[in-house]
Amino acid sequence: MKKAWVVKFGGSLLSDDGARRGFLKDAAALAKKRALVLVHGGGPEINAALDRMGVKSMWVNGRRVTDEEAMGVVEMVLSGQVNKRLVGELSRLGVKAVGLSGRDGGLMTAKPVPDLGRVGTPSKVDPSVLKTLLADGFLPVVSSVASGPGGEALNVNADEAAAALAAALKAERLIYLTDVPGVLDAAKNTIPVVKTRKDLEGLIASGVITGGMIPKTRSCREAIKKGVGEVDIVDGRAGLLEMKGTRLLP
Repeated sequence: MKKAWVVKFGGSLLSDDGARRGFLKDAAALAKKRALVLVHGGGPEINAALDRMGVKSMWVNGRRVTDEEAMGVVEMVLSGQVNKRLVGELSRLGVKAVGLSGRDGGLMTAKPVPDLGRVGTPSKVDPSVLKTLLADGFLPVVSSVASGPGGEALNVNADEAAAALAAALKAERLIYLTDVPGVLDAAKNTIPVVKTRKDLEGLIASGVITGGMIPKTRSCREAIKKGVGEVDIVDGRAGLLEMKGTRLLP
């Protein structure tokens, strides 16, 4: 079996019907040629569900504060609504897609983040269930919910979940599909390649890389350090096969 590619897709791209259909069509074609794992979030869908319930969303350092009530909504939306919609759409494209979360098959364990409730960061990944599915020709679609120390559900950042899964699989490639054309320089032009950790930290220190792109790019470097061949941050609106964006190399 060829080494897998892990693709993270979520955020506004999930809510954009055209972008989602284009990406899934590309994923269906790619899955016929190589082992592929999809990892998704679903922030806008979670926000909408919480708003309908009158639950106010609060954020600390880019992470959603998730109490018991909110965690029930997060898991329902991610592992139920969003995950199964993606599986259904892939099935219509002729793909043997299987939906699961980090809680299934002992796939992902997370450690709680202090003061944020049911929020965690990946601490252990057992990729056995993914390897079994891939070996049998299935396309795993993974929602970013993990098990805590006591088996409870924890809300995990989807970028971090994808990086952890890619590292555990020693994936050939980790691809983040975003709504921007990669990592941008001060003139808003795409930086085609970031070669070293020093280069990355220099871009962060100089203010070229800011906001949510900081943890995303740092998780990329960490994945490479743990054995992932290369990481790409690309424009999801252009589709998966175009791969227009920034490549991070070892």
